[in-house]
Amino acid sequence: MEFRILGPVEAVGQGGAVPLRGSKQTMLLAALLVQPGRVVSVEQLADAVWGEDQPVTVGAALQTCVFRLRRALDAAEPDGGNRITNRQGGYELRADPDELDVAAFRHQVTRARVALTHRAPVDAADALRGALALWRGPALAGIDSRTLRAHAAILDEERLAAVEQHLGVRLVLGQHADLVPELTTLVDTHPTRERLHTHLMLALYRAGRQADALHAYQRARRVLAEELGIRPGQELRELHQRILQGDPELVTPPTGVAQAQPVRRNDLPGDIADFTGRAVEVRRLLDTLPDNDDGGAVAIATIDGMAGIGKTALAVHVAHKLADRYPDAQLFVDLHAHTDGHQPTDPAAALDALLRALGVPGDKIPAELDQRSALWRAELANRRVVIVLDNAASAAHVRPLLPGASGCLVLVTSRRQLAALEAAHTLSLDVLPARDAARLFARVLGDDRAEADSAKADLAVAEIVELCGYLPLAIRIAAARLRTRPTWAAAHLAERLREGQRRLAELAAGDRSVAAAFALSYQHLTPAQQHLFRMLGLQPGPDVDAYAAAALTDRPLEEAERLLEDLVDVHLIGQRSTDRYQQHDLLRWHAHTIARDTESEAARRAAVDRVLDYYLHTANLADGHLVPRGRPLTAELTHPPAYAPRLRDQADALAWCEAEHANLIAAVAYSAEIGSHRHTWQLPQNLWRFFYMRGYTLDWITTHQHGLRAARRLGDRWAEAETLRSFSVVYWHAGRFEEALDHGRQAVARYREIGDAWGEGIARTNFGVVCDYLGRYADAAEHHGAALALLRGIGNAWGEGLALTLLGSVLSQLGRLAEALAHEERALALYRRIGSEWGQSVALTYLGVVCGQLGRYEDALEHSRAAVVLSRRVGDRRGEAVMLANLGVAYGRLGRYDEALAHQQQALELNRRVGVRRDENRMLNDLGEVLSAMGRPANALPQHELALARAVEVNDRVQEARAHRAIAKLLRDSDFDAAREHARRAEAIRAELGFPCQEGTLHDVGCHEGTLQGMSR
Repeated sequence: MEFRILGPVEAVGQGGAVPLRGSKQTMLLAALLVQPGRVVSVEQLADAVWGEDQPVTVGAALQTCVFRLRRALDAAEPDGGNRITNRQGGYELRADPDELDVAAFRHQVTRARVALTHRAPVDAADALRGALALWRGPALAGIDSRTLRAHAAILDEERLAAVEQHLGVRLVLGQHADLVPELTTLVDTHPTRERLHTHLMLALYRAGRQADALHAYQRARRVLAEELGIRPGQELRELHQRILQGDPELVTPPTGVAQAQPVRRNDLPGDIADFTGRAVEVRRLLDTLPDNDDGGAVAIATIDGMAGIGKTALAVHVAHKLADRYPDAQLFVDLHAHTDGHQPTDPAAALDALLRALGVPGDKIPAELDQRSALWRAELANRRVVIVLDNAASAAHVRPLLPGASGCLVLVTSRRQLAALEAAHTLSLDVLPARDAARLFARVLGDDRAEADSAKADLAVAEIVELCGYLPLAIRIAAARLRTRPTWAAAHLAERLREGQRRLAELAAGDRSVAAAFALSYQHLTPAQQHLFRMLGLQPGPDVDAYAAAALTDRPLEEAERLLEDLVDVHLIGQRSTDRYQQHDLLRWHAHTIARDTESEAARRAAVDRVLDYYLHTANLADGHLVPRGRPLTAELTHPPAYAPRLRDQADALAWCEAEHANLIAAVAYSAEIGSHRHTWQLPQNLWRFFYMRGYTLDWITTHQHGLRAARRLGDRWAEAETLRSFSVVYWHAGRFEEALDHGRQAVARYREIGDAWGEGIARTNFGVVCDYLGRYADAAEHHGAALALLRGIGNAWGEGLALTLLGSVLSQLGRLAEALAHEERALALYRRIGSEWGQSVALTYLGVVCGQLGRYEDALEHSRAAVVLSRRVGDRRGEAVMLANLGVAYGRLGRYDEALAHQQQALELNRRVGVRRDENRMLNDLGEVLSAMGRPANALPQHELALARAVEVNDRVQEARAHRAIAKLLRDSDFDAAREHARRAEAIRAELGFPCQEGTLHDVGCHEGTLQGMSR
């Protein structure tokens, strides 16, 4: 973004001038720009924008004006600049100095002043010419604001002073003949400026026009007397006397100053024409520079990052931007730390090249490194130089090359973090943002390769840069390949890059290759570091921690952690958080390729088995903490891990599962791909409670599809039964009821075949829940009763409590409330006896429901509150949502509608985060009923209509009937025919389900079945 006030006020983004709507936006922007980087108070801004005609609500009006200006500015930047912030009773506009024309103007004027102190008038003239070229007219042109015109007058005075200084320097350079016409015009425009009269007199005299010079003095004396009532100043009077006396020193400029200045050394490579993005990084580097050059330490900035990330391009780009600030020389030296066929450049050799670049004769350069370094610092002591030290190996590699005093800037690039480099500002480069990556690709490709179907091409380009991992080197190579192949479309290149094994081979053009750049980094590693790097290419998931790295490499945990940190230092892996490490996608493929070419097949398979066993072992530990259950699942391990995190409680277990979520999903898919059936079925069985508690239904289904195939290939009937039972649960969650019933039947049959009473009992409870949900209450009661007999028969209190709770739910829906209450109370007592907090939360929820049906509303409220507390304690987010909804119902029955509404809204919000669509139907109907009770039918109707649409979508007949009935009531007075049709449909569904409940009890149905069966084993 460029902000301009030296002329009409403008903000210019990449797409051109930012449209400013009206004079007030323009004046607001101007008021912020005349005090850049400072907080401008509300009072100052109001005075600038409205003057004495301020609106009564000036604060609100200013907020609106600021909002519109901020929106206009942010829309002009690719990532939204967030330019204007509210601070300390005012507003601040954030802009870097190189974005402000006034800052650039003042910088050039300062540069000219410094040049004159060094007797360099040519440089001073160049700087002042550049400063004045920034002006497009009077400052803040067109602004009608008393306050801002005062600022404009100050700026115009600065411009005129620069004009006078520029004219004086040009006179020193002997350009007097060219200046006479310009000075004559300026004197006419500014007749009271004595300095202009002095310049005109001197130019005329040097041009051989003594009489005209004396006449110019008389005019100046007359104008000053008439306009200001003063006589000419001492400088003007003395010049007049010297002209009268024919002073010969006035004729020629001071000896030598008009001679050509020495040519400045610039060794920088050319700035890349298609340099793209990195605005934040450039700003960070510029922010490291001191505000002035009055002493202090030398400015040093290091730029580190992985191969191909664009370190050199950024350093050179910044060095070019700062060339005017460091006019004495711009130097570049490649230290070759990672250059094919080169040894790293010795510091002594680098110093020899640098000293010669400053003009030091070869015979004056000492042989010893320390002496060369001392001479280098001495040569730079009074110079302003920017130095790029590219491709450094270490801090020790560049330390002898550093200047010793301020006035110089050093930019160091390296693939290694140079933390040991004292007083250096460090910038670690990451890959490009997606938008900048696509822009870079397009710029390298060129406009002549635009495709007819631009939308399709844009999608292909987005995929290409993603497959390139947003790495600048890879993007440049990919774009260059497409540019040189006229018959290829972007989609064809994307297709070629999709195959991971082939991708690195595709990313090569001429002498540039992503793989070759990576190989140089790999060659500089120790054998142990190389081994870890290779093994990371075999990791199934996107990241690792030290435990997984120890399993992959079969090394001690501390050594694995140290090696990981070593790879971070050289940017061969990144660090997502304190203890998690991630490889760039292209580096992963490179590591995989090296492992394939280096390690035997047996060694690779052993590494994969170790890490899969690590994930299975730790997932099993985590699963044991999630919900107490009647029968633990023992993990079958070939390589028990030597190191695993300590999971002390449920919070630790959930945290580990969340951190490893992507790795665990990838481990299941990878084990299925390589035929490790043991891992493929056991990992999902140890993960589904986590999936349930966090609402990861799709992951649940996908992993179990792999698991069921693996169990059948193993011929393991028990593994098949376990997976089928879990499948029936997740399909019910997903609203796929026929599949849930089918898998439930198969699970019951398998358990019965192998004589597993526990498994059959739990499978029957799952089957009964689906029947309950579908309104098949007799079938549900039969299955829950059979499950209760089986589980009680084997003496398992946890399973018995589960069956009691579910059977009580069905009995309550059949209107057998006393029996239902007794079952829920027995279940609660069992769960308390065995210490199952999750089981207690479930039983308390159902007790609340039954108490509500019995009219015991205070008891219902108390039980529901306790259930919410317990569900939060055990980390069951899905259960918490359901229990919040029940609590809302309890508040509603007591007439406490505000509290009921708050809890229903919380329940719906949490449920949507968890993603259980089935529960949402009931919650929407609950919310609608509360709104109706509050006398807000217009708000209630959309909730019931949405509940109806969702219920039809997932075949939720109970909530469908409930929604029809609620809509009928709401439409009764406004659309009787529609109301009658909804009522008819509600009664038809009730009759279809054989629903015996009386009016007012339907909302109790379906409150917690999923939680009960979903957590069982």
